[in-house]
Amino acid sequence: MTMDDVEKKHLTELTSDLISIPSYAPDDDAIYEFAREYLLKEGVETFTSSLDNPLDQNKRLFNVYSRTGSGKGPRIMINCHLDTVPPSDGWFHPPFDAIEDQGRIFGLGAADMKGGCAAAIRAYLSISRQIPDLKGELFLSLVYGEESPNPLGTDTLIKEFDLNGYDLIIVAEPSPLLSINDHCIVHKKVHRTSFPVCIVGAEGRALFEIEFFGKAAHASHPSQGINALHDAARVITELTRFDLYSNIKMGRGHYVVLNIDGGDQSFTVPSRCRIFVNRQLTLGEDDRTVLKELNNIIRSLKIRSRYSIRKRYSPSPDLEYRPYVNDRGPYIDIFKEMMPERKVGKSNKKRCLFTTSSVGDFNLFGTRTRAPVLVFGPGGGNIHAPNEYVNVDDMVRTTEYLVEFLMKAYGKG
Repeated sequence: MTMDDVEKKHLTELTSDLISIPSYAPDDDAIYEFAREYLLKEGVETFTSSLDNPLDQNKRLFNVYSRTGSGKGPRIMINCHLDTVPPSDGWFHPPFDAIEDQGRIFGLGAADMKGGCAAAIRAYLSISRQIPDLKGELFLSLVYGEESPNPLGTDTLIKEFDLNGYDLIIVAEPSPLLSINDHCIVHKKVHRTSFPVCIVGAEGRALFEIEFFGKAAHASHPSQGINALHDAARVITELTRFDLYSNIKMGRGHYVVLNIDGGDQSFTVPSRCRIFVNRQLTLGEDDRTVLKELNNIIRSLKIRSRYSIRKRYSPSPDLEYRPYVNDRGPYIDIFKEMMPERKVGKSNKKRCLFTTSSVGDFNLFGTRTRAPVLVFGPGGGNIHAPNEYVNVDDMVRTTEYLVEFLMKAYGKG
């Protein structure tokens, strides 16, 4: 499928409309109402999440769904999240103005992931019209909460529907950005990547709180105390140089210190300090293995402060981000064969499949369902940062790839 100028215009206008609606927590339900009404105006039936998630304190947001097909054949879901992170300072274009400039659309959430949402919606509409008697099922799910502390939109979706029988779940996240400096499991190495990119696995994450207990003393006599901040700094330094390389199958995840809290402005040796540490998880790792590793690292430094380590749990074990890889399956193979071959180093040309060190709703699909999960979407830049943008050409090609794949999957290509 090659999009004509009219379809391209629909795609960019939809992207701009989505960007113009603020959708970061705790915004209202405007973008979800817009998505529902947009699909209805385009002639497809919609419905919204009906499950009351007990973990959702907001109660104002909802998922938007649309399904087409007889159900007797391939079952494929396209998933997107409509929410964004909050805007930050430093924008040279207003974050909700959706300015198009030199082949890019700038705006909050442009790449992560309103450009991907627009491509997914337009691809879904295209298939609905081209295959009115679709044998199988195509399910479009537009969810909330992916950028919030807990992914309650996708949690609700998974609890609401049995997705185990699905042949493929496609998440239209910006895969070229999520695969930067990550592992290609075909070439078995990290290498440069560019659109189009298929991601078939992701690291997980675990959050730990480490508290240090020293001994207060007058700061003019520091030897009489035990400085908890100094000991925490030694641990932080060790964690920053502890195996920076992550490899989903063969390495270990890296550490990132997210927060430090301790001491005050008085002339006193700090007796307490607390740090929060994120640890990426690769296959075979879990909370227990990381806890053992952290203890070994800290003991090796022989710090004077006492310390304690606590795992910071999500409200539910279902909401933990765990690692997964699923690079096999007939529909992943179909998508992979559509990708260009790449020559890396002295190897023969191969079609890449990547993993990502990022985490997201795809982790929940990859670990809580038996369906293969493919992350595929347009590239851009500056996600979670000022001046975020999505590449217009990548959005067009994402839509074309999705339509071409779905036509092949449902026996029409």
